[in-house]
This record gives sequence, C-alpha cells and structure tokens, in this order.
Amino acid sequence: MARSFVLSLAVSSLLAGPAPSAEVPSKAVEKTLVLAPDGRLAVETYKGRVTVTGWDRGEVAVRAVVTPDGSCDDAAELVEKTRVRIEGGGREVRVVSDYDDLPKLHFTFGDGCSSRPFVTYEIRMPRGASLDVKDYKSRVSVDAVAGDVAVDSYKGVVRLKHLSGRLGLETYKGDVVAAFDRVGGDVRAETYKGEIELVLPKGSKVDLDERIGRRGTFEADVEDVRGGPRCTVETYKGTIRLRTE
Repeated sequence: MARSFVLSLAVSSLLAGPAPSAEVPSKAVEKTLVLAPDGRLAVETYKGRVTVTGWDRGEVAVRAVVTPDGSCDDAAELVEKTRVRIEGGGREVRVVSDYDDLPKLHFTFGDGCSSRPFVTYEIRMPRGASLDVKDYKSRVSVDAVAGDVAVDSYKGVVRLKHLSGRLGLETYKGDVVAAFDRVGGDVRAETYKGEIELVLPKGSKVDLDERIGRRGTFEADVEDVRGGPRCTVETYKGTIRLRTE
C-alpha cells in the first residue's frame, strides 16, 4: 500500500506539470523631453542594450527597462535601487544608468546575480542632433542619426548605420561596424585589440591618417586623397577595416 501511495503521488505531480517559475523583477521608466534639432543627447550606461533611432520630432523619447543579472534573494532590491536619470531639455538631454545606491561589492556565486542589473534603452531623438554614448559592455545600435556621433565602449558590440555626420569611435576590445550614407565630416576610429569596420559609400575619398601598431591590422579599399574628410585610424593589436559598398 505504501509503495502504491508514493507512486500515485509521483504520477499526480507529473500530470500537474512543472511548478510556475518566480516572476523576474523588473521596472520600466519612460520620459519625453524637448531637444533642439541641433542639440545633443548624452547616454551613459554600463551593461544591457541601447537602441537609438533618429526621427523628425524636436524631442527625445526614452523607455528604459531594468532587469537583474541573474537571480538572488535581493534581485528585486537591486533593480529598485538602480536609477535611470533622464534630465535636461532644450539644448541637451542626459540619460544615465545610476548605480550609486547599490552596494559597492555584491557578488553571489553559482545561481546568483551581480550588483549591477541590466538596463535596456529604446530611444528616439531628433535626426540632426548629436549623440554621445559611453558604455562598458552593452549592445549599442544607432540608426538614422545625421548629426555627429561619438561612441566609447569598453567591450561592447556596436552597430551604427545610415550615418552622415562626424564620427568618433573608441573601444578597448569591442566589435564595431559603422555604415555611412555620406561622409559628412571627420572620422576617428581607435581600438586597442578589438575590431572596427567602417563602411563608406562607393566612390568615397578620405584623407587617411594611419597609426597602426606592430601587432595591429589595417585594411582599406578607399581612395586616399588630401583635402577630403580626415579619417584617423589607430590600433595597437586590433583590426580596422575600411571598405566601400
């Protein structure tokens, strides 16, 4: 009888299916601020995702979602203490992932979470405004921003397309692809040991300034001319490619 009772319980458990998983704590922040068509948007974050798209409105619309990096007893508290600051308006808007209220050191090994949650941004900004992104290890995507763009990422993945203004890129060991509709200003690309690919419109001519270390690699299929937009490429032991299509 005892064996029959245990078997009955096991079958009932299987029929009931797996126990529902605990809901992942998260929070969303949304805000829209006025920004001049030729203003500046500055984004500073640590890890997660940043998606920026240009549009024909004189405002910045930001949606941010904060989620924990793993699971631990205080994941909800870490999410709650992560602040998303969306400030300014007019000539400049600043968006910052603020971890100042989190414990300075908090690591749980195994099935745990680190002290800094992920922040995922979806941002719309005036097409002609300039963009400055500082990041540690996020995935950064920028599309249809015609103003100047600057991205400084430690080891993130960066994808930029439909660019037409000045461009400044710096990464330690990240992976960057930047595609231009038009080379409308100077370009600077620097990496220590990452990979950067610059894709220019067919027939583009630039004034090349190459600073390639002994262990670095540089490949280019564009025409090098004096007097065109200046393109400065620098790497110690990474790879930079310059091509047209």
